[in-house]
Amino acid sequence: MSGTTDQPSPTPETAAPRRLTLPERLDLNAAEELAEALEHLRENALELDASGVRHLSALCLQVLIAARRQWTQDGVGLSLVAPSGAFSAGLQRLGLSNDFFQEETA
Repeated sequence: MSGTTDQPSPTPETAAPRRLTLPERLDLNAAEELAEALEHLRENALELDASGVRHLSALCLQVLIAARRQWTQDGVGLSLVAPSGAFSAGLQRLGLSNDFFQEETA
């Protein structure tokens, strides 16, 4: 039996978002691994689960900002899910709010 179907493959706009659970410590040691994980998920709608984050460094925030901009440029959704208090405080300390990672509306 053939492995083909009559149904079209989901496009990034219609596929259920993938979820990336962010590590507890988003520090210098986590930055490269975070960037690689995001690169592998590129062109997929993505939810960043920040519920377990206890520390957010400026370098990891730069990685997340670059991802947000790339997803926006690609026309694919990227959103923040359940940010911990420490994640939100880290964003605020570095000059942003949770709203930065919300879907843009046209």
